[in-house]
Amino acid sequence: MRNSCVKLGGGNVRAFTLVELLVVIAIIGILISLLLPAVQAAREAARRMQCTNNLKQLGLAAHTHVDANRTYLPAGGREWNFSTWAMFILPYIEQQARYSQMSVGYAAGGATTGPDGFMYDPSDTSEGGRYARKQNVAAFQNPISCYTCPSNTPETFTTGGVSMPKVSYLACAGQTAIRDGVSNGWYDDYYALRTNGGDDTDALKNYKALFGMGTGIGSTAASRAEAMGRANFAQQSISVASDGLSNTLLFSEMVHVSGMGSNGTSTSTDYRGGVYRCDAAFFSTYFEPNTRQPDEMMSAAYCNNTDTRFPCVAITSPLQGRFSARSNHTGGVNGAMGDGSVQFFSNTVARTVWRGLGTAAGGESVSIP
Repeated sequence: MRNSCVKLGGGNVRAFTLVELLVVIAIIGILISLLLPAVQAAREAARRMQCTNNLKQLGLAAHTHVDANRTYLPAGGREWNFSTWAMFILPYIEQQARYSQMSVGYAAGGATTGPDGFMYDPSDTSEGGRYARKQNVAAFQNPISCYTCPSNTPETFTTGGVSMPKVSYLACAGQTAIRDGVSNGWYDDYYALRTNGGDDTDALKNYKALFGMGTGIGSTAASRAEAMGRANFAQQSISVASDGLSNTLLFSEMVHVSGMGSNGTSTSTDYRGGVYRCDAAFFSTYFEPNTRQPDEMMSAAYCNNTDTRFPCVAITSPLQGRFSARSNHTGGVNGAMGDGSVQFFSNTVARTVWRGLGTAAGGESVSIP
């Protein structure tokens, strides 16, 4: 077999043996196995770069809002189930057409339009509830490219029979928890945004973050309309950042966790990435990026804990939300700073540094690694 020859055109041509063929195949397999990780790494580097560009756009949009609104950032949220920064920033990422058709105000006495677009009229039951407002649902049906990290698997946020694309980015709400004072109707007690107090004693003191949340909203349509009609309601001036804009986080990442809440038995999907509700629109720097500590949600129906990489738990007494920054990038998360720059933060960033970056006026001296 080894010395066999084949006559072709009067010459002798030596054929491959079976052993030689197997050796060639093995060498090709080794080369592919060496090349594949490099290809995957290159693809992830490209995805991470696109994610960085997305956050850069969001940071620049926030600054454009500041320029157009006398130093004020877009509101983090105006009302618990109604509107968040993901809506208010739309005109500054070339999405004015979407914003113009949305409900971003509250009507009292039957008014249906206002200076900032359509207004939610609770007397008109055909419009849907505060969360399921039909104009808002329609405006968000198609994904927005700079709201989605390419390392995330596209997922849909579904609750109450309404579905919208999940978003890969959250606004920074400080370094502690987000809570709802239910005894005060819709008074939104965001401890992360208060200038003092709070009951997370392990956190560094002073919780003022750059994104504001509407407080003092009553339970009636008239009181909500009055609150949302105040000048710069729920908006925070960028001037509060006495720690320095380069030392204060604006946005970071959140993974898209697939599946339904209550570990697959709920009619609502996992809430992470569902920025259309205020309790899902923010992240906290209480724990480091991609921590093994579970994200805290206000209902088991919002939590799918079947993926052990992204644990979650329901905290219902008191109602509490605390999402840590998470991503599918290797080793950490991207974050947009108050000065518009974007940094990559390692999972091993010091806790004191990460918490300090979550406040705008905490007085901490931090050095970004």
